[in-house]
Amino acid sequence: MNLLHRWQHYFSNLSVRRKLNLLTLMIAIGVIALSVIAARMQYLDLTETRKDALRTQVELTYGVLDHYKRLAGTGELTEEAAKAAALQALEVMRANNDADYYNVLDTQYRVLMHPFAPKRVGTVQKDYTSDDGVPIYYLQVGMARLGGGYTYYQTTKPGKEGLIDKITYAGMYEPWKWVVTTGVYMDDVQSDAWAFTGIMALSGGLMVLIVLGLSWIIGNRIAVPLKQATAVAEGIARGKLDSHIGPQPHDEPGRLLESMSRMQQQLHAVITAQREMARRHDGGELSYRIDAAAFPGEYGLMVQETNTLVGSHVQTLHDVLDVVQQYAVGDLSRDVARYPGEKAAMTTTVDTVKANLGRINAEIKQLAAAAAAGDFSQRGDAQRFNHDFRVMLENLNAMMAVSDDNLGKLSQLLSAIAEGDLTTRMHGDYQGVFARMRDDANSTVAQLTQIVGQIQASTSSITLAAGEIASGNSDLSRRTEQQAANLEETAASMEELTSTVRQNAEHARQANQL
Repeated sequence: MNLLHRWQHYFSNLSVRRKLNLLTLMIAIGVIALSVIAARMQYLDLTETRKDALRTQVELTYGVLDHYKRLAGTGELTEEAAKAAALQALEVMRANNDADYYNVLDTQYRVLMHPFAPKRVGTVQKDYTSDDGVPIYYLQVGMARLGGGYTYYQTTKPGKEGLIDKITYAGMYEPWKWVVTTGVYMDDVQSDAWAFTGIMALSGGLMVLIVLGLSWIIGNRIAVPLKQATAVAEGIARGKLDSHIGPQPHDEPGRLLESMSRMQQQLHAVITAQREMARRHDGGELSYRIDAAAFPGEYGLMVQETNTLVGSHVQTLHDVLDVVQQYAVGDLSRDVARYPGEKAAMTTTVDTVKANLGRINAEIKQLAAAAAAGDFSQRGDAQRFNHDFRVMLENLNAMMAVSDDNLGKLSQLLSAIAEGDLTTRMHGDYQGVFARMRDDANSTVAQLTQIVGQIQASTSSITLAAGEIASGNSDLSRRTEQQAANLEETAASMEELTSTVRQNAEHARQANQL
């Protein structure tokens, strides 16, 4: 079984040309084998025909012998005369240029008649052998006793050289116990067999040549188109669709090549349609689809599935863009759809965008709240972000740092003014509103310095006038002290009056209670 499988595998992997050659070889071997078998059967048939003829010829002699036996029985001839006449009659019965004749023996192996070997007549030839060593008389008598049979040996033939196969048939004529034999040379049978073999070989060879010619013609008609079809199919498999296929006959290989040509045309049409759709989509016409009804069978299904695939991708793109547009206007409430497989990368990317926007928004809110509360010391964690998000947060941190530094310097200036230090000024390269704040603060300090100078000058005048007023105040003080003594006396009288009023008030309260 394993050998059969290997043979089937080997045969299936052969090219069509080799399969046809193998088939032609098998046909040739079959024709030769049939020729040999037919020749052999012809030889055997001729041999059997000759053998049957020998038996018939021997049985025909029984009629002649019966004739002479009847003559002996009627008394016309004595038995000895009848036997002698019968032997004489058999002796002259020859044919085929004396190639066919009869011999007669008795059961004691004694030759009674031999037309070409008279010296053997009357002698016992039991031990006689042919040229190839066959005891022919011994075997002939033995076959006759068994009811008749054949003996095979080789001997010479008149007019021929060398030994020739010969077959003899020996039959028993029971009334006289005679063994009648006749034989045939087989050279003519062999000649006829060889002639038949030659005819069969010639006709078989002619048939083989015809088969070879037809095999070559048919093989070329099959193998060449198949080879071309294979080359076209391999080109299609490699993506090459420009293989030239000319006009073809209407047999199976021709129709195969025509089908390959139509397949190339259909693939060209599909590719052209796909290129047109790609061009339209590159131009922004994302709603364009291929007309699947223009393509037959599986080509239409392939185009329809391509449209479905493109539509799915376009719809996915629209959905993602819709979500991203919401993110772009600051609406982070929506989530992108959960896409499977490799599409999950879009889900992950959009989720990452949303998460990063949320985190950067939280950082900005934190910094804005701190700035609104007057705390410019807060900083965002820029290390949590990359690229422009990090730059954005670093810029916000820089803005907070600049604001903190500038407002700190302004606060220091105000503190110095509060402590009376009017020599302090704000120095540095400030920009924008901070430059105006610097200039305004420095102008304020300059104005305060000028005002304080004026106040100091006015204070000196006031001090001089105050001295004069102090001298007048001393005289006034003495007078005031005298008045004060009087006032003390008056105050004592007022205290007594007050005590009396309080007692009267108490008495009035008690009376009111009563």
